[in-house]
Amino acid sequence: MLPCFFVSLAFLLAQLLAKCLAVSINRTIDDTNGDPITGFIPKYSSGWHSDPLQGLCSPCPVQPDESQVFQKTWHDTTNEVPGATLPSVTLEFTGTAIYLFCIVPNTVPNYITVVNLQFTLDNATAGTYQHFQNKSNVFEYSVPVLSLENLANKPHTLVAEVIFGSLVLFDYANYT
Repeated sequence: MLPCFFVSLAFLLAQLLAKCLAVSINRTIDDTNGDPITGFIPKYSSGWHSDPLQGLCSPCPVQPDESQVFQKTWHDTTNEVPGATLPSVTLEFTGTAIYLFCIVPNTVPNYITVVNLQFTLDNATAGTYQHFQNKSNVFEYSVPVLSLENLANKPHTLVAEVIFGSLVLFDYANYT
C-alpha cells in the first residue's frame, strides 16, 4: 500500500511542477527580419514596399521617423484600385495570443492616410481596424491594430488585408 502512495504522490508532484513551469513567452515577428526564434518571415502579396528610407521606395511621400520604428524597418502599401485583389500580409505563429502593430500617419499632403484593415485567423473572420486621419501631421508608432487573446495553443495563420482607399505601414507583431 505504501509504494502506491508514493507513486501517486510523485505523479501529483510531477503534474504540479509541470504547471508551475509552464510560462508564457512573448515573441516578436518583425516586418522585415521576421521571428528570430522560428525563422518565419512575413509573407506579402504584391504591392508592398519595404524599407522606404533606404531608397527602395523613393517616390513614397509617407516617411515616418526611422528611430521610432521597431528595428528601423516597415512595409507599406496602398489600395487605390477598386475591385482589385486586396494587398495582404500573412503571419504564421504558434501561441495563445497575437498583437499586430502599425505606424499610423495622419495628414500627409495629397496622399491617402486612412488605415482600413480586415483580419482572418485560421480562415475565420477575426476583426477590423479603421483610423481616419486628423488634422495633425504626427505619426503614431506601435499602434495596436489587432489584439487576439485566449487562442488555442496551436499553429495559427493570420492574414491582414488592406481595404480599398487606405494606406498601411506594418511594423511588427507580438505573439504569446
